[in-house]
Amino acid sequence: MRDSVTALKTRVDALYLEYVFPVLATLRLGEDPAAVEYEAELLAAARAAGIRVRRYIMPADLSFDETAQLIREINADFLLSALLLLEPLPAQLEAGELKALVDPKKALEPAPVPELLEAVADAAERAAKP
Repeated sequence: MRDSVTALKTRVDALYLEYVFPVLATLRLGEDPAAVEYEAELLAAARAAGIRVRRYIMPADLSFDETAQLIREINADFLLSALLLLEPLPAQLEAGELKALVDPKKALEPAPVPELLEAVADAAERAAKP
């Protein structure tokens, strides 16, 4: 993974020179151990690659409407390149319904960390093109 993060860092540095700033938003509801662990791995690799991360850590009892509103706010934030909804979600929330609310240009699916970070850089690059 170290080689892929190093290569991504070179790409991200070049994007910065073009005033393109990859920023990943993560949305985690609750403290599921697997989600926390994946997020920690993702944060460490993102820092190494020069990708900024804005974390949204919400209580597990957040309602569907409150979660949907937060997703809409993230969609509207032009500074955020991509959004990863961390799973598993609390039982009262339907993943498919929430994922459908994410702007397709920002939507990410869980993937191996290097691939996910490449997708963030791709999203930032696409958003910067007129």
